[in-house]
Amino acid sequence: MKFQLVDYFDLKLSLYDMCLAIIYFALLYIIAYYVKRIKIAKNPEYKYFILALTAKVVGGFMFALLTVYYYKGGDSLSYYKAAEEISKIFVNNPIRLIELFFTSHDNLNLTGDMVDMETIYFINGKDIWVMVKLIVVANFFGLFSYGTTTVIFSAASFLGLWAAYSNFCKIYPKYSKHLMISFFMIPSIIFWGGGVLKDTVTMGCMGWMIYSFSNIFIFKRRIWGSIFLIIISSILILYLKPYILYILLPTLMIWGQSNLKNVIKGSFIRIVLIPIIVMVIAVGTFSVLKNVSDAAGKYDIDKLEHTLEGFQSWHSYLATTQDQSGYTLGEIEFTPTGYLKIAPAAFNVTFFRPYPWEIRNVPTLIGAAESLLVFLFFLYLLIKLRGKFFKIIIANKDVLFMMIFSVLFGVVVGMSSYNFGALSRYKMPAQLLFVTALILIYNIAREEKKRFIIK
Repeated sequence: MKFQLVDYFDLKLSLYDMCLAIIYFALLYIIAYYVKRIKIAKNPEYKYFILALTAKVVGGFMFALLTVYYYKGGDSLSYYKAAEEISKIFVNNPIRLIELFFTSHDNLNLTGDMVDMETIYFINGKDIWVMVKLIVVANFFGLFSYGTTTVIFSAASFLGLWAAYSNFCKIYPKYSKHLMISFFMIPSIIFWGGGVLKDTVTMGCMGWMIYSFSNIFIFKRRIWGSIFLIIISSILILYLKPYILYILLPTLMIWGQSNLKNVIKGSFIRIVLIPIIVMVIAVGTFSVLKNVSDAAGKYDIDKLEHTLEGFQSWHSYLATTQDQSGYTLGEIEFTPTGYLKIAPAAFNVTFFRPYPWEIRNVPTLIGAAESLLVFLFFLYLLIKLRGKFFKIIIANKDVLFMMIFSVLFGVVVGMSSYNFGALSRYKMPAQLLFVTALILIYNIAREEKKRFIIK
């Protein structure tokens, strides 16, 4: 079995792959420079467009190189090799491939399609099957190269994050430089958020959802297009990582309803309509989350305890057997009181660990440096602003949304990961919004101080 797994991961980037990647990079930059040129006059944040795109795509390609030549395996290559096998069906029977794209995992049978057994065993869940189908599409556009498929994934994810970033820059035009750092310059997100991974897709979808909610509730524009993007993004997250929706959707709804006063004009109409709309949003959110949970398989809320125990067991096993850096938070009682007890430690491990003395390899070195900088920035704001830190969070709807999501999501992934390698991937949505919230707090406090001095 060991030989078969090594053979299954035996993928190299040939001269063809490298030359094709260079051509794709060139085409991508030609398009990017054109987009920047036509957009920058009305959207000043586009001065960072090329830099942000470069960080995303180059980070993704570096992940591809390390996956092939250093790790020599892992989720990304497993997804790609499975997609490569499925793509071969097109040569002999294009109609069959189309049929497969409309086949759910529950009805999937590949035994008669000349697909190797490793692929059949690997596609053991609907999340993996959806991911494989996405890669098959990207692989056709990437001309059957792992390198170019990675570039396509990175660029697609970038578009969603850029849309969210661009809207935040319209809300806070003075802070575009600092916001660019949180959205596109966090090292672990650059590396883990650009490869052929579920995380790359879900990060892009999260960006589109933030963009769409801000369009509807803040800018009051592109309503139907934004609703369509919310539906598509939610479906992809539902299939790939439904637990993200458990926290993202309610917090987005809270963010949206907090902006209702800006959407509805007239004090009397607000008094009448806002309670009704809030109730509809609350009931609708509960209904959607219930359906999400019922369709989420192992991520069903009713199976949360079993799923968390499975994550902890598996990641602890990897830490022990594959020299991955593990951690423990002690015994968890799967009760409301138990979750509250472990929440501070889970929050701490997500945003402020690994500590320097927990470094065991290069990824944890990067994670430790990153966590230390975030901790120092967080501590600086707490000491400098004291009570004002929390006043800004409560007073600013955007910061409040990001903090609620970051804290809740950070606690969940902190208590489920149990090794720093897995944590660095799982925490990306929370990490991005947590750092963004800190940056906004810093800039808002600085602006208020300037206004006070002027007065």
